[in-house]
Amino acid sequence: MSDLYDRLEEIQRMVRVLTRDADTLRGQLGGRSIQDDVTDQQAGARRAYVRAVFALVEAVVEQHKRLLLDLAARQVIVLDPQTRAALAEQTYTVADNGIISGRDQYLQLRRKLRLVYRVASEVLGRMAVPYDDHGWQRFGEAIAIRDRITHPKTYADCDIAGDDLDTVDGGHNWFRAVNNEFIRVAREHRQGRGW
Repeated sequence: MSDLYDRLEEIQRMVRVLTRDADTLRGQLGGRSIQDDVTDQQAGARRAYVRAVFALVEAVVEQHKRLLLDLAARQVIVLDPQTRAALAEQTYTVADNGIISGRDQYLQLRRKLRLVYRVASEVLGRMAVPYDDHGWQRFGEAIAIRDRITHPKTYADCDIAGDDLDTVDGGHNWFRAVNNEFIRVAREHRQGRGW
């Protein structure tokens, strides 16, 4: 099962690199008060910071999804075919002649996150992931900020205010707690099952 250890090490290396990116940019954001003037360089760093935070979040969710699929492929965990297809982000249809065809179905981040951690909670061990709290709400608001600067419709959409940074940080903190929960249950499962 050394390839599973390689997968875990890959996740950790990726997290370290992407966390360093966000931490480097954090020092370039300028003040968060509405009275603070933000330079063009700081405004660019703010947009890059938001993108860096979400590159980290999306990479972690993707790697956790792949780990679950790897564990299922090695029969360490059991996933029903529908759950496996959903995790693989694929849909399958069966034609009248019995031919099965598949196509990719990429999930939006919030749906993908809920799916990955629901499945992890079911197959690895109970995860405490609060979807009805302020953190989940801030996470959704942070995604809206990321979407706004990724696909700006107006010049104003490119602006990241101090409150926006606080929202992104709050959403990221919520996700870090979810990530820590995943690591906890995965570690306990690995120790109990020896993978």
